[in-house]
Amino acid sequence: IELLKKTIKRFYGENIKSLKNISRIVNKHQFQRLVNLLKDPNVADSVVYGGSVDEEKLVIEPTILLDPPLDSEIMSEEIFGPLLPIITLKNVEESIDFINSKSNPLVIYAFTEDETFKKRILSETSSGTVTFNDSMVQFVCDSLPFGGVGQSGFGRYHGKYSFDTFSHEKSILHRGFYPEIEPRYPPWTHFKLLFIKLAYQFDYFGLILLFLGFKRS
Repeated sequence: IELLKKTIKRFYGENIKSLKNISRIVNKHQFQRLVNLLKDPNVADSVVYGGSVDEEKLVIEPTILLDPPLDSEIMSEEIFGPLLPIITLKNVEESIDFINSKSNPLVIYAFTEDETFKKRILSETSSGTVTFNDSMVQFVCDSLPFGGVGQSGFGRYHGKYSFDTFSHEKSILHRGFYPEIEPRYPPWTHFKLLFIKLAYQFDYFGLILLFLGFKRS
């Protein structure tokens, strides 16, 4: 947290009136939405850095929150603002259970050099994308598809993936009029149902036995 504080000051400054290199919130509605997240008394108590806002300029100071309530809105809704909740765990491996206790994230950014832990993240969690030891770079790599999964979204875009997402692959089947397979049609008999079952399983030997009268079930 102390390193984050120093980095924020170095990147943007520490006066809400003169913050540089940071975009304003897109409009008043979104600005107020973010302010309301911070107004929750339990959430406000978790602020360890920042929290200042400039309504006129629609600017919110980069804000660090330490262990806000897990049932608070800031921990259940997408933030899309300069608010960073930090949740402490006994060990980094517990993060997998924490991730799985929430809805599917759009992205998991995992900072680790432990190859075994990386494999666990990939195999035991579900997210739109995963990036190890960096953030956002997967979005600017146009050869990688970007998109969510489950509650974080559907579909993928970037390059050909965008074309595929917004295209409909129409299935077309052609067949002739003959031969026609009578067991496709009612009235259903034991023989017909068994025929369909064997045909669906591509059990050709079973079909031969059925026609020869050696197969009853």
